[in-house]
Amino acid sequence: MKPSLFHSQRLLRIILLCLSLPSLIGVPAFAKVKNKVFPSVPGEFVVKLKQGPDAKTLNTFEEIALRLQRVSGLKDGVKVRHFKTSDVFAVIEAKGLKSARALIESDERVAYAEPNYLYHVIGSRADTLPTNDSKLSQLWGIQNTGQSDAAGQPGKAGSDIHVVPVWNEGITGSKKVKVAIIDTGVEYTHPDLQANIMKNTAEIEGDGIDNDNNGFVDDVYGWNFNQNLANGMDDHNHGTHCAGTIGGVGNNGFGVVGVTWNVSILPIKFLSAQGSGSLDAAVQSIQYATMMGVDIMSNSWGGGPYTQALFDVIEESHKKGILFVAAAGNESNDNDASASYPATYQIDNVLSVAATDNRDQIASFSNYGRTKVHVAAPGVKILSTVRNADYQVFSGTSMATPHVSGIAALMLSANPSLTYQQIKDTLINTSDKIRSLSKKVVARGRVNVYNAIHGIVPADSSPAENLWKDYTYSVESPHPYVENKTYTFDINVPNAKYVRVVFESIETESGYDKILIKDGNGEEIESLSGTYASGYTTDYLNGGKGTITLKTDSSMNKKGFKVSKLQVIY
Repeated sequence: MKPSLFHSQRLLRIILLCLSLPSLIGVPAFAKVKNKVFPSVPGEFVVKLKQGPDAKTLNTFEEIALRLQRVSGLKDGVKVRHFKTSDVFAVIEAKGLKSARALIESDERVAYAEPNYLYHVIGSRADTLPTNDSKLSQLWGIQNTGQSDAAGQPGKAGSDIHVVPVWNEGITGSKKVKVAIIDTGVEYTHPDLQANIMKNTAEIEGDGIDNDNNGFVDDVYGWNFNQNLANGMDDHNHGTHCAGTIGGVGNNGFGVVGVTWNVSILPIKFLSAQGSGSLDAAVQSIQYATMMGVDIMSNSWGGGPYTQALFDVIEESHKKGILFVAAAGNESNDNDASASYPATYQIDNVLSVAATDNRDQIASFSNYGRTKVHVAAPGVKILSTVRNADYQVFSGTSMATPHVSGIAALMLSANPSLTYQQIKDTLINTSDKIRSLSKKVVARGRVNVYNAIHGIVPADSSPAENLWKDYTYSVESPHPYVENKTYTFDINVPNAKYVRVVFESIETESGYDKILIKDGNGEEIESLSGTYASGYTTDYLNGGKGTITLKTDSSMNKKGFKVSKLQVIY
């Protein structure tokens, strides 16, 4: 079949992206898990000991490396790079040895060895806007009066986080609340951020001495774990953008305003100027934030597989009572069916965030998951701070995450006794119920600061679960489906008051081949694309009539879908 121009252009974009990867992250080694390929630093492994070295075994990692060199016969030797944040972790480098991981783990002192996976920012640049005196009217996520976003899409009034009424009550944040932004760093000299940057006053800047004895020399403004430098200055833009949404200084007469006007932001850099970083740097960043006593960690990054190392250090933050807010991801993926880390780690303090647009619809790129993604927040065409004292518009679950981190900080400022679990549960329970989000996130809607501060749980008009009855209904697309085709199947349940569709399987080309569920009036109830967990159940249709339509484009043809039953309320 001759490819269409559209298909050819998409192939060209994929080829160019693949060709650009070495310049972004170096020439990667790859580790394959469950048919997914995850880039890692060639020949490097993050190693954790079963217990920390004692006085007699301070050179444990060196002994392991020497043994590895002796067994493997590597001529160039094996290198060790110790963590600054922990004596039970280190990176062991053994390039050119395929069996390195197995040999390292064969040492009885080793708990595990994992490839030094690479992670990346979760977000994309949309537009650059000119600087002016006041940008509040452009912050639709803060206050949506129906204004258009940067791409010209008209908004739906009220499709925002409802923070303005809270500010009007005098709740604007507190410097006592500490938020670590683990990202590409933060331009802590930005005039719209500087007053809200956390300064380590126990350290004397530039004297070359570890004044507070925390293992880091001159860490006055965070740390750079990407280059092992004594500050968290941004050289990319992504982290600074997240910082502006969390804590852009409020009521200063210019620029943007963050969700919380007053806060202490700790810049932690582990992602490079190209937006990528390694597992060892991510682990140390989380450990450093934990050591510095933050209340919240904001994490707008991902890309790697499950690793025990990341699980362990997030669990350490959990034990310290720290809220770990994480972007759900930008792959239009069902995280219930296919996990996206770190957002999908099953640790109580992890709060996973999907993105919405200015009409309260889930963003086309946003990952979702009705049991694994907890809340949704504005993340499309978001204006915020960037480097060089400037402002730009970005989109991504990266942009939704700092909205939620900022809300959590604001909640803590109003009630410092709140635990991470109370914050998480409150944000879920007090979210505005949005039908289009009801099957996308645990909260069944979009976060609402006013509700969260005041403990207001919105009424849910959805039918009670115990009223649904199974109805025999079996229909499926061809497997695989055909390119450039539209398949439509009717739903007709006489006398039904409500109907919802239960899929046994869904697998289409994510973002391109879509399954549309419409009611009897032709109104779209859901648009599904990608791979979903078995048993996915749609939102409900009013009445007993509707359609299921599969629309395919000119490229890939996957398995399509199979419906096993309907659920009905008469």
